[in-house]
Amino acid sequence: MNKFLAALTAILLTVPGFLFSAESSADQALSGLGLNSGNLTHKEIPKISPRLGRMMGKLKDMGAERSDMRNLSAQDLSTPLVRVSNEGNIEVNIYCDETSGTNMEQLYSLGLETEVVSEKYKVVQGWLPYDKLEEAANLGFVSRITPPAYGHTRVGSVTTEGDGIMGSDIARDTFGVDGAGIKVGVISNGVDSMAASQLTGDLPDFIDIGDPGSGDEGTAMLEIVHDIAPGADLAFHNGTSRMKFIQAINFFRNNGVDVIVDDVGFLSEPYFQDGSVAEEAAEAVEDGIIFVSAAGNDADRHYQDIFLDDDPEDTELDFHDFGAAAGEGSDIGMTVEIPGFSDSVIVLQWTNPFGEASDDYDLFLVDSFTGEILDSSTDEQDGNDDPIEIVGVSNGGPGEGFFDILVRKFSGEDQTFEIFFNLSGSPTEYNVPENSIYGHPAAPGVIAVGATNDGEIEFFSAQGPSSIFFSPTVTVSGISSERAEPVLEQRQTPTIAAPNRISTTAPGFETFAGTSASAPHVAGVAALVLQGLGFGANIAALSRAESGLVAVRQVEEVRDILATTADDIPPPGFDNVSGFGSINAFAAVEEAIARSGGVPVDGGDPPPVDGQNNSDGGGGCSIQAAGNAGVSGTGVINSFILLIPILVFTVRFLRRTRNSQFDRRARQ
Repeated sequence: MNKFLAALTAILLTVPGFLFSAESSADQALSGLGLNSGNLTHKEIPKISPRLGRMMGKLKDMGAERSDMRNLSAQDLSTPLVRVSNEGNIEVNIYCDETSGTNMEQLYSLGLETEVVSEKYKVVQGWLPYDKLEEAANLGFVSRITPPAYGHTRVGSVTTEGDGIMGSDIARDTFGVDGAGIKVGVISNGVDSMAASQLTGDLPDFIDIGDPGSGDEGTAMLEIVHDIAPGADLAFHNGTSRMKFIQAINFFRNNGVDVIVDDVGFLSEPYFQDGSVAEEAAEAVEDGIIFVSAAGNDADRHYQDIFLDDDPEDTELDFHDFGAAAGEGSDIGMTVEIPGFSDSVIVLQWTNPFGEASDDYDLFLVDSFTGEILDSSTDEQDGNDDPIEIVGVSNGGPGEGFFDILVRKFSGEDQTFEIFFNLSGSPTEYNVPENSIYGHPAAPGVIAVGATNDGEIEFFSAQGPSSIFFSPTVTVSGISSERAEPVLEQRQTPTIAAPNRISTTAPGFETFAGTSASAPHVAGVAALVLQGLGFGANIAALSRAESGLVAVRQVEEVRDILATTADDIPPPGFDNVSGFGSINAFAAVEEAIARSGGVPVDGGDPPPVDGQNNSDGGGGCSIQAAGNAGVSGTGVINSFILLIPILVFTVRFLRRTRNSQFDRRARQ
């Protein structure tokens, strides 16, 4: 029996007409909940996102004049989907034919406060008075107005130390690498406590800041990179909206960054094709930048399947049967648990190309115990829209709350669809961990990083493959680019896994978990590998060579080194749970130095010729490239190097034994 209907049965036993059996059809059930096909029709304001329209209606129903907004708390008005300021302004993306001076002047005259203006994508992000939204939508050059595509960071709640587990500490001591000459850029929410970390020596005195943002996850990520590659230069830019993320990539391109790492996910970017953020990330890779991205923490809060009508004979109310799709009894509700005092955002997408969706799906949230409709998203898709519906729910009490997700096909064909969760909340049933890596971490050339604990993949670490049904689209312009016929590509994700339980000094991230913590580990090792390859301070010039051959080779070689030197996690070889395995920093740097020809990277002696040391003493110890049997240094040093694998194993064993005492409970 459907669980939320069973709950209604328990509550309404004494009320005639409210008893439902396992054979109850969807229309009967929804009729009991006050739903029917008549009140599930689409209602929209032209050019304005329905989510913005609902917020406008809420403000108007309150009878609130803009002058009164200062007396209201923004927290009372804002939601995870729509943000409202104390002055009554709403954060928006305005899509334009052109972002010319004249057009901008008209928007400014309506009170627009701009944050990002993109000529490339013809979109303006900023704050607009709520009572001016319709007036802005009526401007001839405006095609549509939506909330920004907000990103969520991929943070967790448990801790360990990654530097020693990966062997990067021994690599620095043995090979003399520290990331010198390499610049690493971090994209996250903010660096509020950066100055405090600099005072304690956990961060260097200078960091190249684009947009400092708000929060401290960026501070924590910078600390991890600095721990792994203390000689590398650092940069930071906020990326918590789609436009700011793209702005961050361009800032790094223009400021000589060699490695980019981020921990931001966008639930409104396409799941089944590359959107704007993925395209920008792929272009950065083509420019010769190593791009490292957190794969996500979604393996235990994800669903994907082909739509299965619960009652094919009912032509008016077609709901997906989660139970039958899982080989169980009929069940049109997938139950989700949300912790106390928490918010959850649920996003549905299906296999129509963005900008061309003609199959119309709807999304509902229903209280599992009362049958109350908590939220619904019934946007219209009639051939030139996006295949996406978004709903949100809040649990204002201290105990766990439960709600059911219902997916309705309003019109069109049966499609593969996918559901993701933001902020909090996890399904108690029907979860599908596969295909839970999407967006720019799955873009070509990007290194998608999963999370490990004690050498094993975390249960929440997102899994591949990443299914691509359509060729890329520009998702921020609202204008579909020409594309080929639908294609199905199964991309190998994740690339690699790294420790996720790391201590930092950043407030709120003293214990830092999730793939947000794993990704900067890999970025730090990538800096060491780049230095080991011998690029060093010349990398910026090499990566921007006119031919582009050096840049492509640079990116591919780093990816190859990280993959081929990783410690395999069963099953053997690449798999869509752990990628190529757990990162091994020592082996990666050793391989990089071998490929560079054995040239010392720390300014020490050159390699010996025919086994003879041609120096008069001096520092440095380096392993020659394949084909030369000699190892520089004295016989004692040679013996030490041969013992390094044993020492590494011993150190890891001791650390893992210590770390086994930590709580293995999930991240937030």
